[in-house]
Amino acid sequence: MTWLRLAVVSVLAATLLGGCVIRVAYNQIDWLALWYLEDYVALDDAQEIQAKALIARTLAWHRATQLPKYSTLTRKLIAGIGVPADPQFLADRYAELVDLWDALLQRVCPDFVALLQALSDEQVEELFANLAEENDELAEDYSGGTVEERRKKQDRAIIRAFRRFTGRLNDYQEATIRRSGAGLHDLSADWLRRRAAWQQQLWVLLVGRKTDPRFAERLTNLVLNPNQFDTPGYRQLVIENQQRSFALVGAVLDTLSAGQSGRLRRNLATYARDFDALARSED
Repeated sequence: MTWLRLAVVSVLAATLLGGCVIRVAYNQIDWLALWYLEDYVALDDAQEIQAKALIARTLAWHRATQLPKYSTLTRKLIAGIGVPADPQFLADRYAELVDLWDALLQRVCPDFVALLQALSDEQVEELFANLAEENDELAEDYSGGTVEERRKKQDRAIIRAFRRFTGRLNDYQEATIRRSGAGLHDLSADWLRRRAAWQQQLWVLLVGRKTDPRFAERLTNLVLNPNQFDTPGYRQLVIENQQRSFALVGAVLDTLSAGQSGRLRRNLATYARDFDALARSED
């Protein structure tokens, strides 16, 4: 995932799906988003005003047009609990979520183009210095250690994600995750290479941000079409991982106890109600 995708999406995703109180967190997302952005580059007063206006416009649009879709998506997931899990059902819900994220990116792209054009040369250097530091951390996190160590870290992350929604898993369910997870392709090195290629192109664009008449068009294409940096065969491996992940989730869902299913329904229902309430409120 690219820097801009992270800057826009991860704040929302982590806030909405991170197990926190959605209504409280969403109503603070304006300063969270600004804080996240300034973690990469310190803005001057005029740029901060520009960024705050960008965030305010985006949140108003997101609250009115997107949160009802999140609610609908969540209720579709609830309806799928308790029946034999269908990987295609999960794939379709994932595709809806990706569409929501892409709509968000398309919405903010013009404003981000203007904000990036306003950066000074020193700020661009600061941005890429911070990205380089983050890349080192990601390399350690994603590709550090042996394949087996990375696999165990992956399994722990999947188990934690399930526990957040269903409560404690039994031994069989955790074994199912480990067995299914072993079939996923380890794409960490490819992902890091792809990220570096994307950032290199971003650097080229930002160098010409004030003189390139097609800067907005080129940057928008860079943000919305990151797959252009795939190496041959990479996208097929990603698709295979997605399909195997949907099968993994389905296999675990089919083993949920009544208590686990009930907890999952209650958690998702709380999310849906919060999405509805936020969509109706003004702040």
